[in-house]
Formats: sequence, C-alpha cells, structure tokens
Amino acid sequence: LVDGKSISFKLNESMNYDCLSEHDPNDFWSLLLHTGCLTVDWEKTDTLNSEDSSADDIAVKLPNLEIKDCFRENIQKRFNSFFKKDNLADKIANALFIGDSEYVQSQLRTYLKKFVSIRDTATKAPKENYYHGFLNGVFTNCSNDFLTEYHSNYEAGDGYADITFKSEYSEKAVIIEIKATSVGSDLIPLSENAINQVENKDYAVPFLQNSMTQSIFAYGIAFSGKNCLVACKKLK
Repeated sequence: LVDGKSISFKLNESMNYDCLSEHDPNDFWSLLLHTGCLTVDWEKTDTLNSEDSSADDIAVKLPNLEIKDCFRENIQKRFNSFFKKDNLADKIANALFIGDSEYVQSQLRTYLKKFVSIRDTATKAPKENYYHGFLNGVFTNCSNDFLTEYHSNYEAGDGYADITFKSEYSEKAVIIEIKATSVGSDLIPLSENAINQVENKDYAVPFLQNSMTQSIFAYGIAFSGKNCLVACKKLK
C-alpha cells in the first residue's frame, strides 16, 4: 500500500465490534475502508471480478499522501519498537563483534519472516538495495554509542563496503557485504563470494591500519526472499 499499489480482500459490509474480536484480516481491512483510511480501486476491482465471476473480492488503495505518511510512520514505529525491546539490535551487533554468525543468521531469519514480504523485494532496483536498507534499519536501533563509525557504502580498499562499524572504543570492527538472489537459489556460494569480495578488494585495510582495532570480522550475508545465510571470516 505504501508503494502506491492495491490489495484485495473480502469486504465485510456489516462490521461490528464482535467481528473485530475474531481477528479476521478481512474485517480489519473492511474497518479501514469504512473509516476512510482506504479507498476502492475500482479498476482493479473490476479486473478481479472479470477474471472470476464468482469472486466477491474488492481492491483498495491509500487515498492520499497524508494517510500514506501515517501508514509509513506507524510501520517504522513498530519496526523500531520491536528491535529496541530487549535490546535486540544490540544483541545482533554484539554477535557480529564476536563472530557468532549462527546467532545473527537465526535472528535475521526470524525478523525477515516477521517484517518482509516477497512483494517488497519484487522491484526493478537491485535486490541488494532492499536488504541493505533493512539492515540499516536494524542497526539504527542500537543503543547510543554501542556502535561507532557506522558507515553505509563506505569507501575502503579498492571499492565500497556495504556496511562497516566499530565497537564503542574501536577495538572491534565489522565489515558486511550483502548479496541477494531470487527465491529458492543456493545461498552458500553467494555468501562465500561476498567474503571473497571483502578480501579481494581490501575492504579491511582502513581497519588493519588502526592499531586500536584488535579484531576484524568480515560477513557475507546472502538474502533470498524471507531467508538468509550468514558467512563469517575473522580477518584479524
């Protein structure tokens, strides 16, 4: 919806509070339509009904920019509150600092299933862009000073590292290279290629030159739909 597209559902024309207690998604969307938060997309609705004469689905979209901004703000608030709860963002970052790729992979898979739709990644832009933004969103919820020198598309060595950051006192550094592919593809070689890119393009050079940095971990994170695989290599 926030991308300007439509969704379809079965309209409940006799809404009441008892209906809402059943937590049926169709009732939720019907409520938003009845209260003016959504408007009917008649062109898409006619198409749905012409394709299936027995269908009683209705297509809706956001009516204006004001409501679109409201949707976006509430989605962002929910995302942020989720990661700030129990310091989840800090825990992921800390796992990256110590090379615990299994924990990072497990947590990211959980969050991808919760927050990401396959449709979100079905854009003309490179798939990596979406997941890059997703990870940036995670790390922006870390506690103050938990991460330092956080960079996105950081010029390092012979290229640009997707994401880099250090611990509070710069003794630990993390380099993340992101790859993405279509659903069902093998993620193992993709994550390994990401690690190789970090090494071949010398992304770690700025960190190796800093005497305060005692450990450097490189991560290749390969994404596919709601799945991911995290490869890790200690460079120092």
